[in-house]
Amino acid sequence: MASLFVLLELEIGSLRRQRIFRDRLNPLDAYTDVEFISRYRIRREMFLELHDKIETFMSRSTSRSHSLSVTTQLAVTLQFLATGSFQTVVASAHGISQPSVSNCVRGVTDALCSIAKEYIQFPTAARQMSMQHGFMEKFGFPKVLGCIDGTHTPIVAPSTNEAIYVNRKSFHSIKVQAICDDVFKFIDVVVKWPGSTHDAFIWRQSGINLKITSKEIPILDGWFLGDSGYPLRPNLMTPLLSPVTPRERRYNRAFLKTRKTIECTFGIWKSRWRSMDKTGGSLCYSPERVCKLILSSMVLHNLC
Repeated sequence: MASLFVLLELEIGSLRRQRIFRDRLNPLDAYTDVEFISRYRIRREMFLELHDKIETFMSRSTSRSHSLSVTTQLAVTLQFLATGSFQTVVASAHGISQPSVSNCVRGVTDALCSIAKEYIQFPTAARQMSMQHGFMEKFGFPKVLGCIDGTHTPIVAPSTNEAIYVNRKSFHSIKVQAICDDVFKFIDVVVKWPGSTHDAFIWRQSGINLKITSKEIPILDGWFLGDSGYPLRPNLMTPLLSPVTPRERRYNRAFLKTRKTIECTFGIWKSRWRSMDKTGGSLCYSPERVCKLILSSMVLHNLC
């Protein structure tokens, strides 16, 4: 009888070890669809598509017996970006070490940055026309090619040039410029400037502005909508600072209602990828690495 109990305990222990090993190597098996989205913020089929996209960019598995699969590395990175949790918390959830989480996040975000242009790109003429119709139907504002604004992702004070990362709200950050379409997707992003950088400066230096000015990118007759922090240009409209007539006030109302699309886009992005928001804490990485984390999360936003 005693030997029977011993065998039973050994069998149960083996099953437990198999379960833990399987879950660690293949998170796709461990959760229901609802649990999967709650944990990783994307649908299972999108996870698989993304896996196939980044696999060629990821380092090949080593000969070590416990090297992590691309599936596990992707799952770890998604949970980290989704929660903003400490790496030790993510490590515990996946049964791996904190240094392994760090390696996963680095490898996956590097891969996501490599494919960013596939998912964040300025629209074709046909899509520009569709966007203009979309903005017009929703808000009654004609010829809108996108809405532009800046936002901040909080970081821990860098060891060098600390002062230039302090924004007007008095915390350290990376300043992000983005243009969105009528369905809350990013069509252009600039992720590289310290928090103190002004919106107008980022716009002047941005690739999208330079390419439009040089006619390298063809655009339809229309304009982007930006707040008063941006300069008024033929293809960039801003609100009237002191509207007087009923017509001017109507313009401002329609303008502000339309331009809120970019604020909503930022809200959706940051609520899904909590590490990008101040509520998720400040990212404890170098500014260069934070920029890669930000761009990766924006790619993921467009995928969702």
